Amino acid sequence: MRNNEVRPIFNPALITLISNPTQMLTIDANFLIPSDRSSLGEHAKALDFDSFKVIWLDPLIYTFPGLTIHEAVYEEIIQTRVVAEYIDRLLSNTPPQLIKLSDNVFTDTQVVFRETVERAIARNTNYDPVIDNKRDRGEVKSLAHIATIGLLYFCSHDSNAIRLIEDAKRLHTYLDNIGAIKTYEVIYCMFKFKTAKPEGLRNLYRYLYRYTKAEAAVNPKWSDFLDTMDLLYSQAVTNSPQKPKPVF
Repeated sequence: MRNNEVRPIFNPALITLISNPTQMLTIDANFLIPSDRSSLGEHAKALDFDSFKVIWLDPLIYTFPGLTIHEAVYEEIIQTRVVAEYIDRLLSNTPPQLIKLSDNVFTDTQVVFRETVERAIARNTNYDPVIDNKRDRGEVKSLAHIATIGLLYFCSHDSNAIRLIEDAKRLHTYLDNIGAIKTYEVIYCMFKFKTAKPEGLRNLYRYLYRYTKAEAAVNPKWSDFLDTMDLLYSQAVTNSPQKPKPVF
């Protein structure tokens, strides 16, 4: 599965998240940093942060009040000043609108388990725990942490991070009990919950999944995407006992 591939198939993790969007939900760095697809052609553009904040970040924080990021992801995103300012504000609000996960809270037994899981995950990535290099560090550290403390979900726009979860048994990553949540699934949730502007979500979907001719040829149009997702999840959205109050 590529980062920009849409495969609307039934995801049990999404059903349980829809039923209670207030659960703790760990997100990857790519959920917080605007996508940059400017390398795709002469007229291709990067998303500017102000637009990304209105279309995606603010609704995301509102819709899922239990969002968490690992400290390794925080170190990655603070390299971008405007994103760092936004994230620091969320972390420092009272109550916090974002929770930072730290590995220094673990007991000795948990440390041993976390390190075992980290090594198992890292074997399938570009991260080497020995040299502690930057590539894939955030997702490996995040997944090892949430596997250790028993959190249920990880959200990412990275195909390899999703693969580490969905192929956990084959890859022996110890991530069998974690559910992978994809970007387009979150887009759908916010559209159905009416917590983000529909035209903004539609434009974001097109930017992420139908920006090139090749993507448009394989990924469903916005209306077809919604219809397919509705067949899978509309009843769960309707019956959700804790869905957020609509904004739009």
